[in-house]
Amino acid sequence: EWDPFALELINASSEADIKRRDLYDGAPLLATLDPQRLLSPWAKGPVALCGDAAHPMMPNLGQGGCQSTEDGYRLGEELASVTHTRHVPGALGKYSRVRVIRTAIVQGFAQLGSDLLVDFDLMMTIPLLGPFFLTMTQLSMPWILRFLYTPEF
Repeated sequence: EWDPFALELINASSEADIKRRDLYDGAPLLATLDPQRLLSPWAKGPVALCGDAAHPMMPNLGQGGCQSTEDGYRLGEELASVTHTRHVPGALGKYSRVRVIRTAIVQGFAQLGSDLLVDFDLMMTIPLLGPFFLTMTQLSMPWILRFLYTPEF
């Protein structure tokens, strides 16, 4: 059921002014068993992915830009040690190995948060499981927030 104010805004808007913006994310790259992907998840040779190209996530945690900034910092750190172009692939591989675990965890939190927002009312109708999940979410929130907002490069 929609909030009356939200309905008022929707009804006052012309159809041409309402824009549909679908949101998509991707599974964390740790969800693979391919050894090459595990050794260098976002890099191949002298090319590396970063930001949304490497770890797309739902926007509800505000972490897409934060994780991209951390990627940039780590890329700078790894490339600063390169003394010859032949060392670039190794530096890019190290960047991706260092970053993939943290970003996979943040992606998981973002997916969970998005699912909670979409299906919260439905979830709360499930006896025992709904209240248990809500309680566990509340208890884990200090740890989650500390993890999200403490940069780890």
